[in-house]
Amino acid sequence: KPSFSGRTVKFGGIDAQPRPVQKPHPPIVVGGMSASAFARALARGNGWYGFARDLAAAKGDLLGIAAARARVQRPAELGALEVSITPPRAIDEAAARAYAELGVDRLVLLLPGRGESEALRFIEQTEPLVRKLA
Repeated sequence: KPSFSGRTVKFGGIDAQPRPVQKPHPPIVVGGMSASAFARALARGNGWYGFARDLAAAKGDLLGIAAARARVQRPAELGALEVSITPPRAIDEAAARAYAELGVDRLVLLLPGRGESEALRFIEQTEPLVRKLA
């Protein structure tokens, strides 16, 4: 039964329907590049996400996650921590493989430009790489 009483907001007696499904819950992905963010991802998240991380930054992030593993117990029910990264620019096959070798599970690529034709061109150019690496 949610309730809150703060300096400027107060509520209670709220009942929302339908209730959200709690188990299984949607995956929880934690972002952030600090020691505390890495620890939160390990302790509570299904994944960790880094935005605009080049290979050097991704390597540092994964070292930070490894360091957090030494001091944070990961609940077994969470399984392995999935690492997702958005590279800061377009990548080629060698770069995609280098991210994978670091331990990155998923790359989230940014669409260049803003128009439909640019997006379609990017997808057409990227699809062979995705198929090759799948």
